[in-house]
Amino acid sequence: MNEKIRRIGHYAKAYYSNRDSINRYQRGVRSVNARKSQTKTIVFLINFPESWNSVKSVYEEAVAQNDLNVFVVAVPRKVEEGQYEKSEIGGMQNAAHEFFCENGIDSIKANLENNEWFDLKELNPDYVIYTRPYNEFYPEPYQSANTCIFAKCIYIPYAYGMLGSDALFTVLPENFIFTTRKVYFANESRMLESKMKIPRYGRLARDRFVHEGFPRFDLYASSVNCLKGESNKKFTIAWMPRWTTDNLNSKQKASHFLAYYDEFLKYAERQQNIEIIIRPHPNMFPTYLSNGVMTEDEINNFYSRCEAAGNVRIDTCTNYMNTLLEADVLVADYTSLIAEFFITGKPIIFCDSLDGLNEEGLMICGAAYFAEEFCEIEKHINNLMNGNDEKLSVRKGLIDELLPNKIGQIGKNVLQSIIKC
Repeated sequence: MNEKIRRIGHYAKAYYSNRDSINRYQRGVRSVNARKSQTKTIVFLINFPESWNSVKSVYEEAVAQNDLNVFVVAVPRKVEEGQYEKSEIGGMQNAAHEFFCENGIDSIKANLENNEWFDLKELNPDYVIYTRPYNEFYPEPYQSANTCIFAKCIYIPYAYGMLGSDALFTVLPENFIFTTRKVYFANESRMLESKMKIPRYGRLARDRFVHEGFPRFDLYASSVNCLKGESNKKFTIAWMPRWTTDNLNSKQKASHFLAYYDEFLKYAERQQNIEIIIRPHPNMFPTYLSNGVMTEDEINNFYSRCEAAGNVRIDTCTNYMNTLLEADVLVADYTSLIAEFFITGKPIIFCDSLDGLNEEGLMICGAAYFAEEFCEIEKHINNLMNGNDEKLSVRKGLIDELLPNKIGQIGKNVLQSIIKC
């Protein structure tokens, strides 16, 4: 009974806190539904190029359709508070636009040379697709409460969410979710939990939450259960440390970078028959620097030591997929990329606990090797190098259970669902 009362209280509070956005969303959906055009327009709004793989197969299906207009709008990444307000718009670095140019994908640069933001309404979009649900990381014209009045906002998550209910309103902020027409969850647990806990006000929100699979998995259709890295001369270890620390954010799972980076470098010096690829979270060094966790000199020294080692490299490539395919084993704190590496069938060494994970997270991370100290990481690596992979059959069985038969078709199914809504 207490839980029911709490839920009713939350529903009422959430409505009064977000009623303007809810009303704007409802008016916007009705306005788009009233259009008579036979050709629909989809806009992919991208501010983190690392999130592109989450919608790549959806985009490729869309551009193959003759009855769709498809646009990509590249937005500058927000790296500090107040950046959009205090910087000259035209002079901002736009990493997303650079990424699309490098990869031969047509895109519209959102920050115009005249120091104005490109007006999305010029495209007359029926749908605007987001890959990140945090309005504060978009310029005001692109925040969902403003776009939902002239287009249906669609959210395709950039990550395979494996955290449980404690993280729900952090990863799905209601000021964003209430403005979306559809949210395409990567796994069933997150969808069911959202249906139970996140209010859906009115008829136009009842079918908001959908599970069609994770479009990123389409990119691995030929790599499921590949079991080993691609064309490696050396045994290759990928290390993906998280960006948080206990003293910066106690609600987030913490990083082991500070505890392990010196040990990893010493291990690389002792083991010249291996290669280590370190891929820090994009927020890690900026966060450490701005919060005084590391100095610029310490970060530069770390880069120098990696370069000097000869068999260690830092992966800063926008597309992390090459690292996942190249590696023979992944060593990681909590990261949603574990799910992508998992479907290759290759082993994972997990430097965290199972606390706070949802059903899929428990299954995936529960099939990993656990390490609380670096000596345990080293022991697991050495065993795997010698061909001793005791959890191989467990992983293979779980892959068959977790992966939908429609892998390779997920983007197509998501697109079909979008254009019907």
